[in-house]
Amino acid sequence: MLKRRLIFLLGMALLAVVIVGARLAVLQIAQAKFWQEQARRFNYRHFVIPTTRGSIVDRNGVVLAMEEPCYNLAIEYQAMNRDDHWVTACALQELRRRYPGNVRAIIAHLPAQRRKIAMELRRLPQSLARICHIPLRKILHSFDLIRQRMQLLRQDVWTLRYSHHNATQADESPAEVLSQIAQAGHLDLIEAHEAHTIIPDISNTVAFYFKKHASLFPGLVIEAGTHRVYPMNSVAAQIIGTMRQAGPNAIRRNPFVLPELMPDSLRDTPGNLAGLLPGDRIGASGVELAADNALRGRRGVKLISLNGRVVQADTRPPIPGKTVRLMIDARLTQTLQRQLLNPADGLLNFGGFMHHCAVVVISIRTGNVLLMLSLPSYNANTYHKDFNTLATDNAFPLINRAIDSPYPPGSIVKPIEATFACLDGVITPHSVINCGAYFFPGHPNVFRNWTYPAAPGPLTLKDAIEQSCDTYFYRVGMDLGLDRLVAGYRSYGLGSPTGVGLGDEIGGYLPPVGANSNRPPDRTNAIFMGIGQGPFAVTPLQMANAYTAMLRGGLWESPHLISGVPRLPAHRTLIDMSAMPVIKRGMYLVVHGPNGTAPILNMRLPVAGKTGTAQMHKIVMVDGRKKLLRGDDAWFAGYAPANAPRYAFAAVVDMGGDGGKFAGPVVRQCLLDMEHAGYLPAVDLH
Repeated sequence: MLKRRLIFLLGMALLAVVIVGARLAVLQIAQAKFWQEQARRFNYRHFVIPTTRGSIVDRNGVVLAMEEPCYNLAIEYQAMNRDDHWVTACALQELRRRYPGNVRAIIAHLPAQRRKIAMELRRLPQSLARICHIPLRKILHSFDLIRQRMQLLRQDVWTLRYSHHNATQADESPAEVLSQIAQAGHLDLIEAHEAHTIIPDISNTVAFYFKKHASLFPGLVIEAGTHRVYPMNSVAAQIIGTMRQAGPNAIRRNPFVLPELMPDSLRDTPGNLAGLLPGDRIGASGVELAADNALRGRRGVKLISLNGRVVQADTRPPIPGKTVRLMIDARLTQTLQRQLLNPADGLLNFGGFMHHCAVVVISIRTGNVLLMLSLPSYNANTYHKDFNTLATDNAFPLINRAIDSPYPPGSIVKPIEATFACLDGVITPHSVINCGAYFFPGHPNVFRNWTYPAAPGPLTLKDAIEQSCDTYFYRVGMDLGLDRLVAGYRSYGLGSPTGVGLGDEIGGYLPPVGANSNRPPDRTNAIFMGIGQGPFAVTPLQMANAYTAMLRGGLWESPHLISGVPRLPAHRTLIDMSAMPVIKRGMYLVVHGPNGTAPILNMRLPVAGKTGTAQMHKIVMVDGRKKLLRGDDAWFAGYAPANAPRYAFAAVVDMGGDGGKFAGPVVRQCLLDMEHAGYLPAVDLH
């Protein structure tokens, strides 16, 4: 019996030796390369290198948005989490300074010093909120973002170290898989021993205060950083746009992923260094949003060995964001903005209040947007501080009126309408139609001419444009019908976004058409739309671009605002070229003719254009209540010089009234500024 037991035990021992030997053979021979690489992975740490956001400049290189040095208030990660080892190390450091060489005193005071530091760390968020005048919830939110950021980095590092060879086996339980993933939370990263920003861009006063009282705030660090500044304040603020923190959805769409970097490794992976981490700031509107990918740049990463040596061959330097160039002239925009907002000039300050407006100027040859102005504007540098006030302001300063506000166009559509009406044979360049005081005989209260009760009488197309005869174009609109009228306007890009590259651009409005377009309501709409009223809305950019297409002989292209942003495909609008000399002559006479509606321009520079006075109504909030406002928007659109067109323009003054009287002076000032800047012949400056 004893011998049998000894044999059994010996056999079990031999079996164990064989199993262990086989496993060692597998580890040292079959899997030697794998475990060598695993060991090497633990000899290096990845360190993420920040990048810098690119600048936004105008056509002449004038900086509109840039990164500028600042102070950031940061906190050491272990201090934020009140790590016991960190608290002890911090307490020992303070006690060694206080009791140099006195080990017994250091040991005696260590517990009390640890409690003191722990208490200061617990009170730290409240202290920061009080001193920096920031809500406590924002401080706590910054702490949460730092923790989320670290967790994502740990998950990336865990993936790099384990994922390639530790693929989930079929017999592994969900609990085992989750246990493996949880290991990421315990990985020690370089970033866990560094300070992380909690309050960016603090003032010099706050920075000096924390430096002076550093002993009262353990773990806090004043770091050099950068913040976004807008040197021209409110100039082109709606175009440049705003910034915000990346939310969970944005991070999920484009997450930051560490690349796998190992010395001499053939399996280096690119990762996604251009991705987002919690706390990152991204574009929220305007060019900051439209060109965010180009502006944001790409982080770098370096491999650091446990002895602190940087592996230069495996370092990927950060790529700073690109400089994004706009086609606008910021100085020209600034000059015009100052003049329009000057109450003494009275360009917008009339009727007892300051009116709102938008102005757009486009190069006819290139399609470049030289000027895009929307007033009122806001100071981009104080946007976040002023947001609540801006968001509830009835003047809507956050809206870019040039692209994001729909207006009934009024009579400025008449030259465009004439081009496709002549093509369709509804009229000819020399058609004579009676310009009566009202359209339907016996019904003087509907479809009146703007001159009512005066009746100019029979007019040619040229005269009808010069005098802006409504009853002439009532007839044209009715004879075209809704289908052809809408199709003609759409061929000039109306009713759809122009593709200028800004995400907040709207398309305006044109009514749907179809088999029932001959119904009485649709015929009524066609008559109204013949003079730019009814179910019809456009933006100033659409109208300036439509005039540009007309002056190119029907070639429609997207306006060009942001360099490098793709434009929509061009298309050609069929127009009756034989009618163009007549239409252009009528537009010239609007400004320089004896019966024109815009003699107020009074310029030596030959200018051609069309005024518009568009009836409108809008609902605004006054003292918390909705109020309906009725009035007329003042329009003026055209081109200059009239004899050799270079630039097309469109300007609208909200609730301005007569287009010639109130939008005309805005355009006049714009053209004078363009003369002064060298874009037009300086014939009015002498």
